[in-house]
Amino acid sequence: MQNIKVGCCHKYSNALKILLPFRLPRKDKSKLPGNKSGLISYFSLTWLTKLMWKAFRRGLQPDDLWDLQDEDCAAYSCARINRLWGEEQNEALRKENEPRLWKAVWRASRTRIIVTIFISFIMNLLQFLGPSILLKLTLDYINKPEIDHLYGTYIIVGIFLVNVVRGASFNLMFVIGTHTATRVTGGIQSMVYRKVLKLKTGGEKLSAQLTNILTNDMERLFEAVISSVFLTASPAFFIMSAVYCVFIIGPWALIGMACYLLFYPVMGGIAKAQSRVRVKTVKKTDKRVALMNEILNSLSLIKMYAWEESFAKKIAAIRLEEMKRHRMGALLQAVSSTMVPSISILATICTLLGYTLAGLPLKSAEAFTIYSVFNAMQFTVGVLPFTIRSIAEAKISLSRIQKLLALPEHKKQMSGLVNNQLSLFIKNGTFAWEVHSIDLKGKYSTPVKESPKSEKKSEPSGDVNGTVIHDVDNVEEKDQNSPLILSSPNSEHVSPTKSLTNSVGNKSDISQNHCKPPPLRRTFSEDGSVELYETLLGINLSIERGKLVGICGSIGSGKSSLVSAICGDMKLCSGQLQVNGRLALVTQQAWIYNATLRENILIGQPYDEERYLNVIEACSLVSDIKQMGNGDLTEIGEKGINLSGGQKQRVNLARALYSNRDIYLLDDPLSAVDTKVAKHLFNRCIKEAMAEKTVLLISHGTHFLEKCDEVIFMKEGRICERGTHAALMMRQGDYFELMSYNAAHEDDSSPDEIEVKRKRRESERSTATENMIEYRKEVKEVCGGWCICMLIFLAIVLFTLCRIFNVVWLQRWLDDGDGLEKERKQNRTLYNITYSDDELKGDVTQNPNLWIYQLVYGLSFVFLIAIGIVKGIGVTFRVLAGSSKLHQDMFNSIINSPMRFLDTTPTGRILNRFSRDLDEVDVRIPFFLEFVLQGMLAVLAQIIMVCAIFPLFTIPFIIIMGIFIWMDFFLNSGVRELKRLDNNLKSPVIQHLTASISGLSVIRTFDREKIFIQRFNTHLDNHSVALLVFRLSNRWFTYRMDLMATIVTFAISVICVFTKGHFSTAMAGLALATVNGVCGFIPFLMRMKSEFQSRLTSVERIIEYAYEIESEAPKEIEATKPPPSWPSEGGIIMEDVKLRYRPELPLVLHGITATIKPSEKIGIIGRTGAGKSSLISTLLRMVELESGTIKIDGIDISVIGLHTLRSSISVIPQDPVLFKGTIRYNLDPFDDHSDEAVWTALERAHLKTAVNKLTLKLQSEVEAAGENFSVLLLDEATASVDVETDHLIQDTIRDAFANCTVLTIAHRLNTIAAYDRVMVLDAGKVKEFDTPINLMQNENSMFKEMMAAMGIRNLAQMTALI
Repeated sequence: MQNIKVGCCHKYSNALKILLPFRLPRKDKSKLPGNKSGLISYFSLTWLTKLMWKAFRRGLQPDDLWDLQDEDCAAYSCARINRLWGEEQNEALRKENEPRLWKAVWRASRTRIIVTIFISFIMNLLQFLGPSILLKLTLDYINKPEIDHLYGTYIIVGIFLVNVVRGASFNLMFVIGTHTATRVTGGIQSMVYRKVLKLKTGGEKLSAQLTNILTNDMERLFEAVISSVFLTASPAFFIMSAVYCVFIIGPWALIGMACYLLFYPVMGGIAKAQSRVRVKTVKKTDKRVALMNEILNSLSLIKMYAWEESFAKKIAAIRLEEMKRHRMGALLQAVSSTMVPSISILATICTLLGYTLAGLPLKSAEAFTIYSVFNAMQFTVGVLPFTIRSIAEAKISLSRIQKLLALPEHKKQMSGLVNNQLSLFIKNGTFAWEVHSIDLKGKYSTPVKESPKSEKKSEPSGDVNGTVIHDVDNVEEKDQNSPLILSSPNSEHVSPTKSLTNSVGNKSDISQNHCKPPPLRRTFSEDGSVELYETLLGINLSIERGKLVGICGSIGSGKSSLVSAICGDMKLCSGQLQVNGRLALVTQQAWIYNATLRENILIGQPYDEERYLNVIEACSLVSDIKQMGNGDLTEIGEKGINLSGGQKQRVNLARALYSNRDIYLLDDPLSAVDTKVAKHLFNRCIKEAMAEKTVLLISHGTHFLEKCDEVIFMKEGRICERGTHAALMMRQGDYFELMSYNAAHEDDSSPDEIEVKRKRRESERSTATENMIEYRKEVKEVCGGWCICMLIFLAIVLFTLCRIFNVVWLQRWLDDGDGLEKERKQNRTLYNITYSDDELKGDVTQNPNLWIYQLVYGLSFVFLIAIGIVKGIGVTFRVLAGSSKLHQDMFNSIINSPMRFLDTTPTGRILNRFSRDLDEVDVRIPFFLEFVLQGMLAVLAQIIMVCAIFPLFTIPFIIIMGIFIWMDFFLNSGVRELKRLDNNLKSPVIQHLTASISGLSVIRTFDREKIFIQRFNTHLDNHSVALLVFRLSNRWFTYRMDLMATIVTFAISVICVFTKGHFSTAMAGLALATVNGVCGFIPFLMRMKSEFQSRLTSVERIIEYAYEIESEAPKEIEATKPPPSWPSEGGIIMEDVKLRYRPELPLVLHGITATIKPSEKIGIIGRTGAGKSSLISTLLRMVELESGTIKIDGIDISVIGLHTLRSSISVIPQDPVLFKGTIRYNLDPFDDHSDEAVWTALERAHLKTAVNKLTLKLQSEVEAAGENFSVLLLDEATASVDVETDHLIQDTIRDAFANCTVLTIAHRLNTIAAYDRVMVLDAGKVKEFDTPINLMQNENSMFKEMMAAMGIRNLAQMTALI
């Protein structure tokens, strides 16, 4: 037993030091001083004063904040909660129960919560003494004139000491609770992130749900931890109040207590209903945030297609459903906000009416003591529904997190082969994609998918990994082929062309995980919760060390799935898989995160200068780094927005090469770069730098495959052929057919015949192309005008007056007594009789007007409730209307913002406005607005009333009020600054989370989990300290307000005690009870006011994005709108075109001048960073020109509306993008075309067969980011597809767009060999612009040099490609 005591003392020895009144200054000034300060400084938050003063004088920056103490850090809390969660799971398993995460959280915070409960008992006892026993003693003293002033002095001193200690204990309780909440939320968020890095599944949907968890759910969990103490405090206060009230007036006090007891289930029912509504609302919020995330990640594409209106309608529809739920919650909130301040009045009315109706004499001291006690119960007991609701919402949040923690985890492949000469060994391996339900709002359900996860799963969205499709924000340097088709709305090709571009150029064709052919089997796990798609069947593969193995096959054959299987992202259903060595992965979609270029390559590894320089040379990054302002220390934006596609892929490759791994898995990295760079990468990086390594290279390039040691050909999830390139060609099997596909498309045309074909096309003409405003003004717009605002304000005033009238009427009733006071005063004068105040007034039950007093007293409550509900509905509904308007304006502002804003603003920051900030406006601000307005008016009215009773009270009140106002002004600076830091430091947490989800496979393959966990914890701790100090700043202010309130109470007590005899006991009781209530309420009110003002920063942040962001040019300009037939020909003239993306950046296009004839087919080539995609973006005005003009069919495109321009141009963007919805919605979001037209487009895009295999055909669901589709078409249509598919796509372009002007950015030069002309760009300038034949005949031509890089050295060889 003694050992146990010693152990406990040792365990809590550091924590117990806080009980020392004063402690020596801490040595480490960088750490948060709270836990290391003395008791007085700890509960009074004196250590925070310097920071508040600094915020008041000059504002705050993140560097002004401290670091968290070790015990408050996320890593420490996470380890503790994780250990307890493990114990809870083991205990539940032993008892065959369901584990509960909330139990582990309770155990983690149990000791500190118990301590706060103990402190709350002390606080409640003192809170009870003031308005009950001490008030009763004061009124009894005033009632009896014979008692001397010494007794009154003792009472005053007692009141002062009780209030001082009560305020200190109340503040101490909240300070400990805030520290506890910081630890709990930090630990839970760290647990969530650790789990994310282990997930088998990811994607956009999960990303949106996790964003909601880390913002809204953590807010609710924080509040629940702080307020949980009131679960015990409220019943304790209730019991003390009940006992004392019964002691004063007998069992009639139980009537009022019964009102409070009935109040519990009523408010509990309201809280339960609010929780149910909240659950439904969160589902809609998640859906809206998920769609918003998709929109932000694909906004460039949406702008290209002029689809803003379509997505605005979709967001508006979801928002409308969300607002319906919010209005239901607002209605419940209106009832709650009326009931809470009215319950004390109802309890008093019922008690006193019952007491007087029974004919019992009611005295002023007893009446106002009862009123005061019931009034004091209002806060302590009234906060219980809020506490219950907070805990209920926190349990819902923890259940969501528990579902996340229960998701299956990724398992890394372990090395250890018997034959150490082998790097990889697979025997009879059958692998399947696991499709899990990741809906964190409901139970697991078996999803119904139309198609399996396919080979894109190795890409950086996660394992089953739903590939995150990078947005098209950076239209600078999109490196893959992107035909720009100009077509006339009136041409006969209009519908098919537009449909085709909507399919080929955008969605279903660029789908992420194309539906697989019939051989795939769909099965389910034993419990039915996991859907399995067998994608790889009977794989037998052994690869020796140091071999370069090429992997090829048609789309959907299982190439990327094989890489994913090796990484462990797929389930091994049968067979064996062994990996002997450390893996490095280069995904097809390059993963870049927000850090320096160097850090993106090092990814947390030590910097070795020699190795690093060799790597950047091998990956052809030297010249790119030189062009950057800060070299390799240049900050790379989110998702690599300031890098071109080719640069991102080379950084991706450099990361793998620098890691110095044993096995390299390269998923088609050469398709994103031009032929010259691709040749350099293959020779210097793959062949030389990785010479002694095992390399698996997925590629469609024949000239690369023939140089591999071995080639694997895959078909329908199986390895069909394997051997050297020469051996497979001699076998003349499937590989031979694929490699020979070019030959099938050759013709015997001579160069002259090629020119004839070009001229024939020239004759076929047809289509061309398709501040922060003033806050008062905003209030007026948001709330429906000043008239409605004044009506709402009038309702609040009436509600306040009703409350005042009720207590004043009670005082009037008691002072009227039995109506014989006048006679008794005459007797006192005539006969020198001494009366106490109660004797002078007489028995109120004997008053002939008793029934009038009782009736009015009772009806005042009915009127109070009616006005209160109208007031609550008016406030909340109007604020929600304003919230809806702000959301709509912010959405319109974002979707119409220029690309430079989107390129420089992290998606997480914008998403934070649409999630956390909007949640504040929807849920928190209506409550705070009503509470603060109602509270301030009530305080003002009651103080005026007391000043009218006791004019002497006006003097100390004015002095104290002046201090109040100054401190309020002083506080607001600090709270506002700290809230701003809280908001700003939350964004890096969200950004790091979303970036990690998109790069799960990369992080895991490179074993960088620990590094990323450390970085997340660093971001989290930075935010936690800002949140903690922000919350404590409110307590800093509240405590000082409470001291001021104590002085006010002391002042009114002195006035009442030392001026007795000059006023009635009822008037003194009214004044004392009112001031007691007001002084207890003012600190809380001022804290709520400051918190309300701090939460208004969310409104300011939304207003900033809604009204201060620069907008693009108008969508439509009627004055310059071209005729409906524009463009009728499609001729393009560029004159001295110069372009820079932002004013501070250098030019990317340097005076380009070119003329493109109608219906010409133009190929645009050049190395990455040459300006190819920048040139295309100028035609869409994604960025406005620095100077120069572009004319299409003679019309300057800079003077027409953006929607007019972009809707007339069809573009196939570089990055593949799919939205959640049906296939048909992805093809035709406006419903402009018939099903027949959509099927025609699919057929021409060679997708009809694949879509026909789906059960629901066009109505088949597409997951967020296209997670259930593979890449089929990309940019040129595309560099990432196999040769056969490439030819099909080129055939489609030639046939469907024969009469269109087509501009194609090409990396596969064979795709543009038959084009009319080729434009060669270098460093933003046109170096060459001529026919392919002429360029090929020029020995100094860059075009010929690039052709030679892919093995085409003469005109005859180029002719054979056509």
